[in-house]
Amino acid sequence: MFNVEITKSLQQELIFYCKNFDFLHASFLIGSTILCCYGLSIVRLQVATAILLLTLHHVYSLGITAGYHRLWTHRSYRACLPIRYLLAFVGAGQFQWSIIWWSTHHRAHHRYLDTDQDPYNARRGLFYSHIGWIIGLAPSTWGKVDVSDVKADPVAVWQQRYYIPIAILSGLIIPAAIAHVGWNDLAGGFIYAGVLRVCLHLQMTFLVNSLAHYAGSQPYSTDNTSRDNLFVALLTSGEGYHNFHHRFPADYRNGVHVLAFDPAKWFIWSCTRLGLTSRLRRTPQREIESAYRTVLRSIG
Repeated sequence: MFNVEITKSLQQELIFYCKNFDFLHASFLIGSTILCCYGLSIVRLQVATAILLLTLHHVYSLGITAGYHRLWTHRSYRACLPIRYLLAFVGAGQFQWSIIWWSTHHRAHHRYLDTDQDPYNARRGLFYSHIGWIIGLAPSTWGKVDVSDVKADPVAVWQQRYYIPIAILSGLIIPAAIAHVGWNDLAGGFIYAGVLRVCLHLQMTFLVNSLAHYAGSQPYSTDNTSRDNLFVALLTSGEGYHNFHHRFPADYRNGVHVLAFDPAKWFIWSCTRLGLTSRLRRTPQREIESAYRTVLRSIG
């Protein structure tokens, strides 16, 4: 009986992927990986280019964490126009599609968490929540959400209208140009600081949907699959404190503790001190402590 159930489940998954196979996303993921592997085999990595890769990884990550995620999707703070354009520009360079598209599936993820209407439902397994959902893309199954506020932002509209040229300029041309002008390494800048960075960050972002719903602690809520995972936080500029985030999604912080590794939190806070961001949303400490005590009682 057990083997029959497994076979039936595998058949259902196969039918799902055949029916919803998304050629565009699959081609991009496979093509970028092939290009990356080929480039790594023929282009030598210079020390300066390695430093550029690491620097741009953290800078461009802010486009997703502080921009796409905390600013546009969750409205955790307000940002002035130049900061919004900056975050939209570098966020596009991560090749995760537009702010409007990203906000749509992520709001659905929060609203319909761990159900069939969750775009990357963790209960369907690690493969599906990591990359299966984008290969077998089925937006018609996503729960309905309101993103009219995002569509009303002229920066988000501008980015979606010109997404492809912005992404190529931000994510590939600028890294290559910096390496070329700085130390005559055009190919290295393109392959390492451009293509490799994009491929790595895509997988790191996917880990938030998969590993951070599978392994780690649940100090704030045991009602869903989300976990706090330090490893994921270190890779994604603080997005790995996922149990806290799902319990308090409007908070501009993911790593709520002072020493928690959350560069996006530090960036937003610093911009506020400079008058570039405002209205930071913080969960009252008493609510955080109450949630923590509730979990302790439930497992004690």
